[in-house]
Amino acid sequence: MKLNQLLTAMVIAGLSLPIHASQEGNLVDTTTVAEITEEAAGKQTDKDVVQVQNDVDTTDAIDEKLDAYVANVKRTLYKQGKQHSVFIYSGSAEIMAERNDPRWAEFRVAALDKAVLEAQKEYLQTLNTSVENNMLYSMTKNSGLPTPTEEDFKSDSQMASFLDKVVAVLEGKLDAELQEMGIDPKEFEAAPPSIKRDLFKESVIKQTIRSSYGDLAGMMIIKTYEEIRDSGQGTVGVVLALSANKRDQVRAMIDSGGQITPQKDKANPKMTSIYDMFYNQKDSLYLKVGTQVSYDSDGYPMLISYGQAGVTYTSSPTERKIERKAAKSFATNNAWASLAQTYNLNGDFQESTSEENRVSKAEQFDLITGAVRKKSPGLTNELIKSVQQSASMTSSVQNMTGVSTEFEWRRKHPVMGHEMVGTVLVWHPKKIVSAKNMASGMSAEKLEQEALGAETLSDNINSAESEDMFDVADF
Repeated sequence: MKLNQLLTAMVIAGLSLPIHASQEGNLVDTTTVAEITEEAAGKQTDKDVVQVQNDVDTTDAIDEKLDAYVANVKRTLYKQGKQHSVFIYSGSAEIMAERNDPRWAEFRVAALDKAVLEAQKEYLQTLNTSVENNMLYSMTKNSGLPTPTEEDFKSDSQMASFLDKVVAVLEGKLDAELQEMGIDPKEFEAAPPSIKRDLFKESVIKQTIRSSYGDLAGMMIIKTYEEIRDSGQGTVGVVLALSANKRDQVRAMIDSGGQITPQKDKANPKMTSIYDMFYNQKDSLYLKVGTQVSYDSDGYPMLISYGQAGVTYTSSPTERKIERKAAKSFATNNAWASLAQTYNLNGDFQESTSEENRVSKAEQFDLITGAVRKKSPGLTNELIKSVQQSASMTSSVQNMTGVSTEFEWRRKHPVMGHEMVGTVLVWHPKKIVSAKNMASGMSAEKLEQEALGAETLSDNINSAESEDMFDVADF
């Protein structure tokens, strides 16, 4: 057998290599029940990216679209009796960069990442939640305190003298800067020496600490929106879906070692040529983030992962080539990260809030031209609130086989015109079998026989329209 013929046979084997008869008893059934219909989910197109006037509140506009979309999907789930088994969450984030910023496309991708994180956090907060609450009360009251004398304002300590010198130096620098700005430094002279003390203070503090952790594997992005102002700033929004069926299906696929039963009723004739499928939807791939499950023309499930990155603008052709190469690396790694998150994503979330209602009365004594003067503003009421939040998401996948880069794209953003690049990774069970056969040392003749004995691919390649990101097989 000539070398080129052998290579051809091996390529065919990558998508069509049959399972050995001795392994047929170990085939994994990855069948999943359709939960979100194509009609309910809708297609991703440039219509989901809208340019608006600068006075439009893009956050409100995105929230309205997300709410309407989520409501429609939930109505569909309710009709199917799936409202308690499929979870829908949404998130949004701001694009803060101006349209002339060379890194605008990078800020857009960063906003998409944040929007996804916001949706993941929303779901994470429903898992394994612990809450701790504290109520604290304190009260002090002082009366009959002696009036300070001039001597009380004096301090001979070394530290106080040192601090006075530091303040003097800083005030000198400030005076010089104010003069450069055309401002009279006398307007900013230090206040006279003063002593302040509390006469009454009552405080009620409410502290709440909430933490959550859990498994977020299987979450998939089913919709994205963009609202961009003329200035370049705007908002992006995403919708994520999760179900136990989806999570289990993805894990079964990856853990199967390629031993998967094809589902003939899922066979997609448009997937005869995977490359042509993506080529025909290349203009909408910038709206696809994360992963999805699709089926090839034989009914084998494939896990598709989308990654993208922005390209920093430069007028130099040489530097532009460098920027594109770097962006491609980020896009590829982002696609791999999405695969890992879909397979095995765990998160931790913590939020603490504090509210203090404080009622106080104080008096202040100022030393002015050698005389002590008293000021007492009376009772004051303050409400002080603070919030701290943190979250971490960790995912990993080890020794993964069967993944290949099936398509790479590059296009300009339809509204802002900044360049973006992307990578599409595809996990296919037959690629695993092919790789294992080669690693086992199978002879060239045997590889040829396996390839020639495989199911023959059709010579007719159907023209493919943009595949719906939300095919029923996704859930």
